[in-house]
Amino acid sequence: MKEEPVIEKIPVSEIGERYGIYRIVNPRADAAMMKSVQKYGQLSPVVCVRVEDSYELIDGFKRLRAYRKLDKPELRVKTLEMNGRVCKAAIIQFNRDGKAINEIEEAMIIQSLYFEDGLTQVEIGVMLGRHKSWVSRRIALISRLSEEVQEDIRLGLISGIAGRELGKLPRGNQKAAADAILKHRLSTRETAELVSHLRSRPSWEHRLLLSTPWAIIEPKQPKPIGLQAKLISMQGICMSVCEGFKKSGAEKRVWLSEYIERAIGAAEEAVQTLRAD
Repeated sequence: MKEEPVIEKIPVSEIGERYGIYRIVNPRADAAMMKSVQKYGQLSPVVCVRVEDSYELIDGFKRLRAYRKLDKPELRVKTLEMNGRVCKAAIIQFNRDGKAINEIEEAMIIQSLYFEDGLTQVEIGVMLGRHKSWVSRRIALISRLSEEVQEDIRLGLISGIAGRELGKLPRGNQKAAADAILKHRLSTRETAELVSHLRSRPSWEHRLLLSTPWAIIEPKQPKPIGLQAKLISMQGICMSVCEGFKKSGAEKRVWLSEYIERAIGAAEEAVQTLRAD
């Protein structure tokens, strides 16, 4: 019978982030994790692999960043024994069910397995339980992006969706477009529109398009702010929670019972407040 991994407390200072280069930093998600840690503490263990006398994280990067910012000394860690290739694949496997990893992150891992570890596309597919064509599409996706844009995506400066759009441009033109997106704070829709114009216009017009993108992009719709924005966000969260609950089995619902009760309590209080005269 296979022995279950041991969960132990490890000093935060001893946990490395070698595999963090394959995960994208999301400032909003980090802020949400910070609030969660402050309010509830660590709800689930992070996952590490043992490398000689140290530990390398493969799952739980937001939790580790939160603990470091809050100067908390220890994390509960589930420790696994595996080699480097399997570690990279495990990052995808651990996050696949919860949709916590996006296709750009998958592509960065697969690119590393293919070019750095020398695995064939078929071998990568077998390791991840995917078809060779899926592996090929991920490699093509990341290969179309320049190194500068890949770094912007890793740092969370540009979203993965915006990165897909930038990949439609020649690699040499991507950085200037990425800088314009950041400077003018373009949304993903506006980014797609800008890229479409850049692809359809002669190269000598690109500099002007990037310096004044509002001349070609539809005027922004006024964005909801304050309570209106929170209510819209609340509606989306409620719909997402209901959908996820319907797909959960009885065993998972039992495991989530504590959080379900908290959510119900908060929702009932919100309903009473919103319906008050």
